Amino acid sequence: MSEKFIERIDAVFLPVNDLEKSLQWYQETFNFEIVWRNERMVGLLIVPNVGFHLVEVPDWKPDNRYTPINFAVKNADDVREILINQGVKVSEWRQGQPKRFDFWDLSGNAISLIEL
Repeated sequence: MSEKFIERIDAVFLPVNDLEKSLQWYQETFNFEIVWRNERMVGLLIVPNVGFHLVEVPDWKPDNRYTPINFAVKNADDVREILINQGVKVSEWRQGQPKRFDFWDLSGNAISLIEL
């Protein structure tokens, strides 16, 4: 089969230990809006056509050998300072390009934040 038939990635599902606490953290930290919700998952709006969903997995243990998601921002310095002031655990600046650092959510998921 040589024809491309996948249009885009519809959504990323991030496992979290406690849906309610994680939802509150992501809303307070990033001001993400809830798009939909059920008993085990919640869909958050970052920008149109990008699905970012939290899914409750109570015994979730993240593998921090890599970051599964990059959040892209215009000014990484400003966002890093905001996260530090909010008490979010952040890494040192990573080497190379793009300009980036990692942060960790309440479930211990490492997420990279990169500058556009």
